[in-house]
Parts: sequence; C-alpha cells; structure tokens
Amino acid sequence: MDVFLHPLFNRWLKSLAGGEEGDGIDWWEVRAEIAALLRALETHGRRLGDPECHEVVSARYDIHALRRTPPTETTPYADGAPVLRILFGFVMDDAGHEAAVVLVGGDKTALGNRWYPPHVQQAQDRLDQWCRKHPDYRPIVRRGDL
Repeated sequence: MDVFLHPLFNRWLKSLAGGEEGDGIDWWEVRAEIAALLRALETHGRRLGDPECHEVVSARYDIHALRRTPPTETTPYADGAPVLRILFGFVMDDAGHEAAVVLVGGDKTALGNRWYPPHVQQAQDRLDQWCRKHPDYRPIVRRGDL
C-alpha cells in the first residue's frame, strides 16, 4: 500500500531526533520503531491490526492509530515511555486504489486516552488539507456526510 506522510507529521518525526537530554529515552531507537511501524503499514495495509494498530472509532473518517507500545513483533523493545500513537487515514484515488496518509504523532503518556479527541480532530483536518493538495484522492468516510 502507498503510504504518504503529511508534511506536519514529517516535521514532528524529524523533531524526535533531538529528544530531551537526560530523559533516559533513546530517541534514535524510537524513530527506528516508528519507521518499522510505517513499513508494516506499507507492507500490510488494512490487514495490519491489533496490537500494532487500532481503529479510531470516534473519527468520522477511516482513521487508525499505530501503537509503539505495548511491545509487538514490529516493536519488540518498546515497553515504556514514550507511549506514542500515530494517526493515519485511508484515502481512495479516482481509480479506486486505497492509500494511507500519516497525519499526527504524539505521546499520550501523560494524558492517556484523553490524548485522542483533540488529535483525532487535528488528523481529520490534516486529511482534508492533504486531499485538497492531492485532488485525485478523497478521504474514506466511516460515518456521516462528507
């Protein structure tokens, strides 16, 4: 499956290289784990499921979240902070081919599931923005009218 990175997600991903000195996190390892999750999405597409990925049921669009934690076959050493979630949405082109657009990444360690509502809205807004710049694609709607 084609996987596209929204420019703002890409900026966030690049910002992880620095991390915070003294926080005990190997940010280069975290980036490698994110890369492994993105490769798994590219390889498996919609077949990628629990525990690496889950649907975001509150979203209007077909939005899913990649999980860095808990440890999985894809991220076997990811057993602590940061508890990253990476939101992506499915789009379809004019020929009926699906692709994924990676939209938002963030650490939900402090907020738990309260992290989702503002970031899901941000992901949906970014998906709309991405589709406006790529008019051959449209977001796949899970519920409601487009």
